[in-house]
Amino acid sequence: MNKEKNMPFGISLFLVFLFILEIFYFFVINFTTGIFAYHGYTIDAITELPHVLITIFLSILILVGLYFIITGFINRESWARKFAIVFIIWTILWPLWGMIINNIFIGHLVLFIIDILMIIYLMTSYVKKYFKEEKVEEIFRYGEWTLYVRMVVLKNDGKERPIYFFSKKTPKSGTPTAMPEGYEVGISDRSNMPYLQKIGKPKPYKYGKYTLYTRKVKINGGKEVTIYFFSSHKPKSGTPTPMPEGYEVGVNERSNMPYLRKIDSKKTTVKKAEVKKMSEKKKPLNVIYVVSKPQPGQVKGDWAVRSHGKIFSHHRTKENAIKAARKIAKQRNATVMVQNTDGTFSEGFKPRTK
Repeated sequence: MNKEKNMPFGISLFLVFLFILEIFYFFVINFTTGIFAYHGYTIDAITELPHVLITIFLSILILVGLYFIITGFINRESWARKFAIVFIIWTILWPLWGMIINNIFIGHLVLFIIDILMIIYLMTSYVKKYFKEEKVEEIFRYGEWTLYVRMVVLKNDGKERPIYFFSKKTPKSGTPTAMPEGYEVGISDRSNMPYLQKIGKPKPYKYGKYTLYTRKVKINGGKEVTIYFFSSHKPKSGTPTPMPEGYEVGVNERSNMPYLRKIDSKKTTVKKAEVKKMSEKKKPLNVIYVVSKPQPGQVKGDWAVRSHGKIFSHHRTKENAIKAARKIAKQRNATVMVQNTDGTFSEGFKPRTK
């Protein structure tokens, strides 16, 4: 597991100070004027085997403890902070012992206070945050961008909510954070900046350079309705939205602007075309009718020769009416239909051309 190698200046300064202090105290002061020298354990006096073994054991214990503390801090291991606290508590026993035996009392008192301050420093939120919140594997990055989180209080409900944002530089407020669950990265078409969006959220519908937006407006009577519109730039109000169900894109012939129309409108157009086509099929054919009992007020005989919408002539007998109808039909290349006594028409016939 790779850890973040760079650390804050305060942490680095603490490790350097701890290393120098412990090495100088145990290997310089103690063997010259400190506790070891007080009990006769000077460098020149370390000749007996027990003295040598004790000195080697303490030296290894100190060096190994410092090694684990430094490597643990560099790798941001969660145990390193607690191990450092235990190690410093152990080192406190040495100046405490020096004060009890009255060996360099002031010097051991200062060292005792320094150890207490280092323990307090390790318990601060600054050091805890270094281990808990800023591990490299927990910080989400997208190219040069780092994901940050900041807590804000919303005006509508007064509750504190986290907001997530990307930044190339360290912002004035906000903490580097991991990718929250249920989100993925989206890219703004306008600024090309990354942002977080919910996984599976439909993307805004685009038609060429136009993006589909929606907003709610109030119409007469105070009723609130949702409207959809296209825009090639970000409008003052409105939210990018996917294509709603039951709609399709139409293009204004005058402005070439896209707009939404119900899919049913296309079906209605097709239906109207079909009705028109059917009505055209039902238009009157090229027929000359011979009918009896014409409408009152127009009757000049018992039989009339007519077409749809026009009466050509009236006759007293059926035979004369048929002869007149044949002449007209011959001129118009039409069919003659003769009305029977029961109101039906006999099959149409075309007069001979000769």
